[in-house]
Amino acid sequence: MEVQHNQDKPNDVDALLGVSNPLFAYIDSKDYDAIINEDNVPRTFSRGGIFICLEGEGYVIIDEHKYQLSPRTLCISFPGTIIQDFKRGEGFKSYTLMINTDFIGELNTPSANSIHMSMRENPCMVLSQQQLDSILQICNLMHERDTRTEHPFHDQINRHMLTLLCYELAGIYAHDIPVKREPCSRQDILFRKFLSLLATDITISREVQYYADKLCITPKYLTIVTRQISGNSAANWITRSVILNAKALLSTTQLTIQQVSNKLNFPNPSFFGQYFLRHTGMTPKEFRRSKM
Repeated sequence: MEVQHNQDKPNDVDALLGVSNPLFAYIDSKDYDAIINEDNVPRTFSRGGIFICLEGEGYVIIDEHKYQLSPRTLCISFPGTIIQDFKRGEGFKSYTLMINTDFIGELNTPSANSIHMSMRENPCMVLSQQQLDSILQICNLMHERDTRTEHPFHDQINRHMLTLLCYELAGIYAHDIPVKREPCSRQDILFRKFLSLLATDITISREVQYYADKLCITPKYLTIVTRQISGNSAANWITRSVILNAKALLSTTQLTIQQVSNKLNFPNPSFFGQYFLRHTGMTPKEFRRSKM
């Protein structure tokens, strides 16, 4: 018999912290326990953010991958990123800024799409001292400018400051990516918008048609674009997102199979079980036991 969870706690970080600034917001370390609580319920981001370890050591599990944290470690999250576990040792100090990562996807730079994908696939990296100083300098300036709410161009300044930060982050990743002297194409932008939709709407629909309609294109064209950009179809990206969310809920919560099925908007636990088995080779119960 499965253990019943006392309550279905919210898993969106914005809602938990009451964040309303549409561009960026500093998260104090005292609020970390509200993000990853004592029950280790996985948290998802409807926006993105950056996290920097300044002192001490620890680890974080992001989308089923464990990353060690040491001084100067930078972690980037995007909408839909799942934080499954987070541990910090004695003397741990960090800096966290929630940001609108759509800015990164909209940067008009050579190899913009490659940089964007590299960030998603490699969310954590150790910075040089110079890179760390540059990022923190920009972040401090962002905070300073944001306090001037009476300034007639307050919002415009915030947007430009966030763009500056995103260019700085993109530049760090660009060092390891061959530069393609090509403008950012419409297909690149469509693909990034599709990934953002997956982060917010994956519990609403698993149909390619739904996401194509949201993007005002045909399902066939969406599949062509996703294959061209990433090598995978739109359906594969949808399945990956569903399974990733399902695994996080099964391995790090005490929700019943039926509750997990309901959260992911399956018609019934039987259908969910068949779907999970088809794509992982295990039933939800077998997967949960393997993580005990």
